Amino acid sequence: MRKRARITARWAASALVPLAALMAATPAHADARGLYNGFEASDIGKWDRLSGGDGQAGFEIGTGTALTGQGNGRITATQGWAREGTWASFEPAFRFCTARVYVKPDQDLQFELRVWTPQGKKLVSYAPWLISGDYRLVQVDWMAEGENNNFVEAILGSNGTPRAVRLDALMVVCSDGTGR
Repeated sequence: MRKRARITARWAASALVPLAALMAATPAHADARGLYNGFEASDIGKWDRLSGGDGQAGFEIGTGTALTGQGNGRITATQGWAREGTWASFEPAFRFCTARVYVKPDQDLQFELRVWTPQGKKLVSYAPWLISGDYRLVQVDWMAEGENNNFVEAILGSNGTPRAVRLDALMVVCSDGTGR
């Protein structure tokens, strides 16, 4: 029994040495820039809201419905559409981008996260089907073009069925691609 314990101890120690070396190695990191907007009172002026039909885009502050902080976005529609969007601007070197927003649907629905150039070219769009319940992360990745000034928008539409989502904690991160 003692021999087995010594063999097991030696094996465990020899396995830990390479693991420790891996953990001590310094990984290459890309240079990155980020934007965060949590729908707080100080962030509201950075959002562009637009709607058509009966769609509505707005905010809820201090209602206890936010994922983080005191504020969240809210878009609703029954016969129409609504969207909330904001600009994310970085130096041209930061081209590899990700936008993440937390979405809490009131009912099962399709929600869309889009990114546009200032000239109106859609760079990426992701429209997952979401099940009602808690906040969940929706994310899109894209490669920015030109001056890297992109418009990120959350959009919801409906043709006769009431739909509503809450939004919170938008984060856009762009990197220069080094360390990829």
